[in-house]
Order: sequence, then C-alpha cells, then structure tokens
Amino acid sequence: MRPLAELKRFAREGARILAADPELAQFEIYCSSAEQLVMRLNYTSDIPCKGVEECKSLGADGFAIRIVPRSNPQEIGAGFVAGDLSADALREAIARARHAAVVDPHFQGLPDGPRRLEIANEGPNDLARTPGSRMVAAAWEIVDGAIRAFKARMPGNERHGLVLGGDLSVTRDCFAIASSNFDGIRAEQGAYFSSSVTALVERLDARATASAVGSSMAELSQIVPPLGREAVNRAIRLGGGEQPSPGKHRVLLGPQPIAELLCYLIVPSLTTGSFHAGNSAYLARFGETVIDERISLADEPAGRARAIVRRLTCEGLPARRVELIRDGRLVGLLSNHYDSQRLAADEHRADKLGPHASADIQFPAANGYRLGEGGGRRFDSMLGTAATNVVMRTHGGLADRELIAAVGDGIYVGRVWYTYPINGQRAGDFTCTITGDSYIIRDGRIAAPLRPNRLRINANLEEVFRAPIAVGRRIAPITVWGSPEIFYVPALAADGISLSAVGADA
Repeated sequence: MRPLAELKRFAREGARILAADPELAQFEIYCSSAEQLVMRLNYTSDIPCKGVEECKSLGADGFAIRIVPRSNPQEIGAGFVAGDLSADALREAIARARHAAVVDPHFQGLPDGPRRLEIANEGPNDLARTPGSRMVAAAWEIVDGAIRAFKARMPGNERHGLVLGGDLSVTRDCFAIASSNFDGIRAEQGAYFSSSVTALVERLDARATASAVGSSMAELSQIVPPLGREAVNRAIRLGGGEQPSPGKHRVLLGPQPIAELLCYLIVPSLTTGSFHAGNSAYLARFGETVIDERISLADEPAGRARAIVRRLTCEGLPARRVELIRDGRLVGLLSNHYDSQRLAADEHRADKLGPHASADIQFPAANGYRLGEGGGRRFDSMLGTAATNVVMRTHGGLADRELIAAVGDGIYVGRVWYTYPINGQRAGDFTCTITGDSYIIRDGRIAAPLRPNRLRINANLEEVFRAPIAVGRRIAPITVWGSPEIFYVPALAADGISLSAVGADA
C-alpha cells in the first residue's frame, strides 16, 4: 500500500496542473490506496485440508479525476488510472475525461463545502502496520481453538465431521483529494478488522457462527482467537434440532437478522437517491412515524467504540453523524453531493418526501464514498452513498432473557441468509432463510434447537418494525457479507411472521 504522503504529493501536483488549464471551470483529483488482507479458514476433520488458506493481499491504488469545462457548467467528464501516479498518467486521465464528458441536466457542480476545513487526522492505528504473518497466526489460533473444543466436547466422535469455514480480514486504506473548490489537500487513513467463523457438525446437522470486528491489535488479540471455540461449542449445543410446522409464528429476531434487514432493505431506502428515484420503502413518509417509537437509527462515521472511523467522505466533505430515525420518526437521509442537489431541485420533491416534510429541509452530503467490495476506499469505484457504522438504539429495551420470556411460544432466529427484497424495494417485502444459531421457545424459555435451513421467512418490514412485541437492550456489532457498513443492533420480537418450508419439506 502506498504511503499517504505520496498520495498527498501527487494530489497537490495534479491540482497545480489542472488549475493551469484555462478550459476548466472546476476540477477534482482523488487518489487512494487500499489493501485487504484475507485469511480464509478451511478445516475439515474427515478429509485432508489446509486449515488456513488464501492468505492473500488484495490491493488497489491509483487516482480519478472529474472535470467541468468552462463552455458548459452542466457538462462533466471523469477518468481514472490505476497504479501510476505520474504526470503522464494525469495527462492520460485528462484526455479520457474530456472524451467521456457528458451533459447532465441534474449536475450542479462539484462539491463546494467550506474552502478551509480543519479535520484532525489521528494517523494510522496499529492495524495499518501489522504484518501479514501476525494475521496468519491469529487465523491459526481460531482453527486450533475450534479443534480443541471439538475434541473436548466429543471425545472419540471425530467422525461426526467438523467443518470450519470463514475468514479473518483486515481492511486498510488511505486517500487524498484536491479540488478547485477547496483550499489545500484533504486526506485520511484508517484500518479495521472483521472475522466470521462458522462451525458445522455434519452428523448432528448443526451449525453456528461467531464473529467479531475491531480497530486495534489489542482487540484482535483478545476477541478473535476464541471465535473457533465459541462457534464449535454453540454448534454442538444445536445438535438434534426440531422442525416446527410452517405458518405464522412469534419470532425473536437476533442482531444478525436485524442487521440483514437494515442492510438490504432499510438503509437503501433511507437515501436521497432512493427518494429521488421513487423506490424507497418510506416514500412520501418523511417526517412520519415509520417504525416503533422505541427505536432510533443513526449513522455514526466517527462514533466512539466503533470499528470504522471516517472523518472525511470521498468528496472531501466532513463525514458527520446522520440521525435517520428518531423515536420511530423518519428525520434524515444519507446522501452524497450530487443526490442532495438533485433531490433539492426535483420538481416532484414535495410529493416524494410527503406532506410532513419541511419545505426548506436540507440533506447534507455527509455520506459520499467510493468504496470497493471489501469496504475500502477505491479510486475506480463510482461515487455513491453509503453508511459507515449503522447504530440502532432503543428505549424501554429488555435484556435477552426478558425478550425470550416476552415471546412465550415461538422461534428465536439467530442467523439468516439469502435475504433480499421481493416485489421491489419500495414494497418492503422480503424473504430470507433461517440457518444456524436458532432455537424453539416454549413457555418463555429456550426449549430446543431449530434445524437449520428448513424454514424461510416471508414478511414485510411493517410486520417486523411497526409494532414489535418487545425490543432488545443489548447492542451487538454485526457484519453483513459484501456490505461496507458495520451494524450495531439489538434483537427484536415480532408476532404473526409467516414461515414457509424450504426445499423437499415445502
């Protein structure tokens, strides 16, 4: 990964060259370098395996430019070059941007926040300097803990078949940006880790997952090594599961299912882009109560004790906390600069926001990012809107035992997969399959494990969030596969949720 100082030097020199071009009214040059270290876990007790494999580094560095010619303020061109920070590469990018320029009637100029901006950059945390060998060692600690736990809990039963999968990943990135609308160079760097470990005991038809996120080596050393042991112990407890009949059930959704619903349905509906396009599940309901009044939701890019810390967006603007839902009422939207301007000028804005939205409400561009698949900043990614740390808070929340007691008779759903909206995002309908870490609840207590991958949830967001039986107090950090955000969420209990059989049982 390139040092931040090199990116800043190139951004400064590139800005000097672009500023000297008399044909340009505005310009922006964005440089980034990102690296993701991935340790893939692959242990199988019954067949030969490597245990830890794909110890690989996925890196990308380069720059992107955007230019606006003086001849037409609504014309914009963009180009990028990978792996080359040189004057020749800059000239190549300028030629590409000129060639690719288009007239966009919605474009109202590049971001023009305060010309001077004081953002304290605390420098890289220790994860940014951690060698790959230390990460490999941590991955082996996960595998070793899982094997030891399996042998201790099931002595002489190794043929029950233990399969361990998952990964330990560290994401590092840094970027620098210069613009004709800013003074000086704006830059930031950061690093965080995530790990998800799934244990499958084949003969028991049981599976369980343990996960962790953090932003320091101290956290990694403390909470990552036990993940294998935790997943195996939980999977063994889930053996011999029951399969309830399809139908409507009381359901206690754990933090992981709640995070999936936020990731795939709710957060994408809480953007200026989704309102402008008319495909938000909360279209025309801005300012209204859209979920239970005990629930609030916010994005906290630099919140305390959060794994990802961002003080600048990829547009060079302050990454601020955005309150999205306050006591059940929709009060804010995530946005980048382009979508903020586009929704503000939309002639149907009042209809799209709804009758309870103030006529002069503004949506600051606090969430404009260029993010790659692993979540790191990428020069070659399209600039879009993304959250960072999505935090759901509750008041009147219950402890875990109290939540289970409130359900009475039902199902605790600890983990789901294949979650996606159906009938379009605006409808709020979704489906997902209940996998491991789930239980039957009887008489307000955990009674038996639930067999994995036998039931599918088919419901609407309103059924889950509008009038839940109870909301949880404890907040857990959750990662969703392929998502750049981290979710800090509680559990939530709902009634009348439809469950259907999967596969041969359907």
